[in-house]
Amino acid sequence: MNHLLTVVVPFYNNESHIEASIQSLIAQTNQNFELILINDGSTDQSETLLFNQLNHYDKPIKYIKHDQNFGHGHARNDGISNVETPFFMFLDADDVLTPCAIDTYLNLLNQPLTIVAPIHPFTELPTVQLDNEQVKTARCSIRGNEGLFIDRYSVCNIIFDTAIVHKNHIRFHHESRRYSDISFLIAYMKHIKAFINIENAPFYYVGEVYDPFTTTKLTSQAFEHVFTDYVFSLMDALECADNPQVRHLLLIQMLENIRRSFEPSLSDVQERYQSLHVLLSDVIPKLKPVLKKEKKLLFRFELWLIKIQQYALAFAVNRTRNDLRLLKNIILLKPNQAYSKYQLFNTTRMVKNDVVVFESFGGKNYSDSPQYIYEYMKTAYPHLNYYWIFRDMDDPSIPNHVQKIQKGSADYYRIFSKARIWVSNARLPLSIKKKPNQLYIQTWHGTPLKRLANDMKTVRLPNTTTALYKKNFYLATRRWDYLISPNPYSSKIFQSAFWMTPDKILEIGYPRNDILVTHQNDISLQHHIKQALNIPQDKKVILYAPTWRDDEYGEIGQYTFDLKIDLSRLQQAVGDDYVILLRMHYLIANALDLHDHEDFAIDVSSYSDISKLYLISDCLITDYSSVMFDYGILKRPQLFFAYDIEKYAKDLRGFYIDYHTDLPGPIYTDSESLIEGLKNIDHIAHTYQPQIEAFHQRFCATEKGHAAQYIGDFIYDEIQKSSRMKKNKK
Repeated sequence: MNHLLTVVVPFYNNESHIEASIQSLIAQTNQNFELILINDGSTDQSETLLFNQLNHYDKPIKYIKHDQNFGHGHARNDGISNVETPFFMFLDADDVLTPCAIDTYLNLLNQPLTIVAPIHPFTELPTVQLDNEQVKTARCSIRGNEGLFIDRYSVCNIIFDTAIVHKNHIRFHHESRRYSDISFLIAYMKHIKAFINIENAPFYYVGEVYDPFTTTKLTSQAFEHVFTDYVFSLMDALECADNPQVRHLLLIQMLENIRRSFEPSLSDVQERYQSLHVLLSDVIPKLKPVLKKEKKLLFRFELWLIKIQQYALAFAVNRTRNDLRLLKNIILLKPNQAYSKYQLFNTTRMVKNDVVVFESFGGKNYSDSPQYIYEYMKTAYPHLNYYWIFRDMDDPSIPNHVQKIQKGSADYYRIFSKARIWVSNARLPLSIKKKPNQLYIQTWHGTPLKRLANDMKTVRLPNTTTALYKKNFYLATRRWDYLISPNPYSSKIFQSAFWMTPDKILEIGYPRNDILVTHQNDISLQHHIKQALNIPQDKKVILYAPTWRDDEYGEIGQYTFDLKIDLSRLQQAVGDDYVILLRMHYLIANALDLHDHEDFAIDVSSYSDISKLYLISDCLITDYSSVMFDYGILKRPQLFFAYDIEKYAKDLRGFYIDYHTDLPGPIYTDSESLIEGLKNIDHIAHTYQPQIEAFHQRFCATEKGHAAQYIGDFIYDEIQKSSRMKKNKK
């Protein structure tokens, strides 16, 4: 059968994506196309994964293999040379097509014209089916519509006329590895008069970036390479373009790219200036036709200074542009005026050596390791000034002696500007800038079971992507001067997950766990805690503390939880002897409805100190939560209710330990078997005693009950060092 269309797929070390990309071709509802695959010297498992995927795919395939990596342009050119159908398109090996894409394109090719279709950013669930009404097409003249080609930067998802490409010897430049598409598109546009434009319909999705450190580069050096490549590619495109409208569009594109790339609010704009000012001085003269209409006079002046090689003055203008924006926010009393003041006046001179600021779980409550560090320091070093950040200033659980600051207020920015020491158990916003004379102690909030940050392959969180999540996490950890670790196991993981060096990790145990070591047999304290929670003293306590699911959420940033335990059945089975405390993860937003079980089930999600809940609990039920490691200090029985174990381990985050062999208790996957386990809890405690001891030795042996004192004294020593340095300077 003679086909109309060929799909060209070059790949190089795409093992993370190639299966999904090829599967999207296998899943096409219309298989009347040819396929050319070009292995551009891959050294990973891409080829093996590819052939495994194609094992049961009966379509004839052209397979080209390079003995070394020549680059994307070279690989694409090889693909073009082997195209024998009237039309062809490119699919990058980290992207996917929706199932109806090729069928739609083939139907449109009854008019033998180039087809331009949109490229959509990564989404977790690409559209599988499309209503015909969603597919809006228009026949467009190339004249006046050149921007539909130029603005996309990519040749992907364009159906090219093979005869035009071959006849005019249109090929990609081998030297450019990132932006060679622009010159190819301009060369192609010269030879067409019209094309079919598809609007909005999502047929082509860019693949998700899993590793931003090799794809979305974080360093200024990497940006230098990307921007330089872009400039040279655009210069080449300008030489190729003989259409004044196309040249004008390219110049506008370059001007806007410079505007974005040297935006005054960027944290690395100074480094960008230093590495690229010479290149910019060569480029800017070519922008003269479009600079005439530039309305932002300071920006225009800045570029003029670069052109005449007055780089220091140009950067000063760049800083002035930023300062004027901030002043405008302050003068006009904009909602972000407090943050604008912080940005404008946040200098090292503002830092006060005797000020320490604490925050727990983003200001949610007074809790966790920051609480225990504060309580030790408040007693040991009362002359220092301590402040706490809270979202809810009226929270009755906050002790009266705590100096409270409203999160996001003017005082919030002032305290982070002047505090010598920051103590937090979770990430602080990237907008809070740590100065060289400030010290940030990150306590973190648990021994890791689930993969974290850099160790996660994919991230399924609302309003982010894997690349953005990892990039922001990386930037957050660059401010951490020290990270507290509870054991050697965690220290090793923190190095890979949080990009931490061993000298920055304090392996001392968690301050919040001191009480589990020093008060685990304190009957008086346990009696007091039970009384505060209205738990009868003769009742035993089950604590249920599950984790959150990355993919269960309602509104952005708010996670939900569906309780899978049959509370009625559980109450019937053990209610005479037990109560159950339900402690949801701090990220869970939805409230539990327990009105039918008021004397049996108690929601303690808002109880600030989980360590005290451990002390009164006779056994723990959890799933994939790090609470298991803290509870292991007590050597009491644990049951693991993992009703979605397959999904959680495979599709979400994965584990650092072997969930089936390393736990100190049995795993249950349904409510009924869990209840049977609770009825036989004494037998379980006896049977699993060896595992409980081994678990304690591996994860809890570092906990000696003095972590809060250690870190409190450590902080005070740092403050003293700073004081001595100031005196010596005087």
